[in-house]
Amino acid sequence: MRPITLDVDPQGRRILSCACGTIEIARANDWQEFTIEAVDNDLAVVTCANCERNTRLGRLGAEAETPPHSTW
Repeated sequence: MRPITLDVDPQGRRILSCACGTIEIARANDWQEFTIEAVDNDLAVVTCANCERNTRLGRLGAEAETPPHSTW
């Protein structure tokens, strides 16, 4: 089991939770209880400010992007 997990509730809000009990709901990509360091486009290292555990999570905070449509 990962020490930090990312869930999405039925309203689409992103929720980070740590094994130490820290839980936070995203507020416009402004996380206060977790530090997020982008590794590449689809991967980030997330660290809990309370216990300093960290893990790598994919597509953290990435909004769904629609592919460009062909105009021909």
